Amino acid sequence: MAILFDNITLSTMPDSPPRTTTAPASSPAKRRRRRQDGDVTRAEIIEIAGRLFAVGGYFGTTSKAICEQAGVNLAAINYHFESRDGLYLAVLREVHQRFISLAFLQEISGSGLPPGDKLRRFFQELVRYILEGESWPMKVWVREIMSPTPLLDKVMRELMQPKFEALSSIISEITATPRTDPRMPRLVLNVIAPCLIMLIIDRRMASPLQPLFASSPSALADGLWRFAMAGLNDIKRDQPSE
Repeated sequence: MAILFDNITLSTMPDSPPRTTTAPASSPAKRRRRRQDGDVTRAEIIEIAGRLFAVGGYFGTTSKAICEQAGVNLAAINYHFESRDGLYLAVLREVHQRFISLAFLQEISGSGLPPGDKLRRFFQELVRYILEGESWPMKVWVREIMSPTPLLDKVMRELMQPKFEALSSIISEITATPRTDPRMPRLVLNVIAPCLIMLIIDRRMASPLQPLFASSPSALADGLWRFAMAGLNDIKRDQPSE
């Protein structure tokens, strides 16, 4: 039956519950794929930003340049990192993840290996990075040390201090020196100083150190380990007997 009302025809319908239209729920697979795509984009931005920061530094690298090379819009930095500082901090964290991660140091420090073998594993991993690793992470770190940003203090507390403590634990075992001993910072520095020189020097530049980069990784790591152990064992011999 039809009812005419103000020239509009309405049809009577049997009583039925009203229909509601809802957007189809996103499937778990789609949500997972979006997260994976987001993780890939985030990693690509970090990689490109790291390479640009290595050349231009924090103060000489613009967000626009990073986004242009990454093929994303400027909003991507805020979306993935909250801010440009957040992106730079993510780059510094990536630097420390590639350059002997904290997880690796804590693993060997807490392992059941003899103390000297723990230090040997440290040198083997460090030399592997020196000879095979990419150059941009260390260039970023050297720039940060030479021209500190406001984020350096946070990086030191979050990334460097735990690594220092893990290495101090190994050296403490070797030398029978308490980790709280005032000499500990000097002992750690004496162990890693030769490696730091190799990390910051440009291997393409003519220098007396160039032959080191052509060394066998095992031979170079063994030489650095033996040199460090000689000094640390000497410290142990000087400890007062109980």
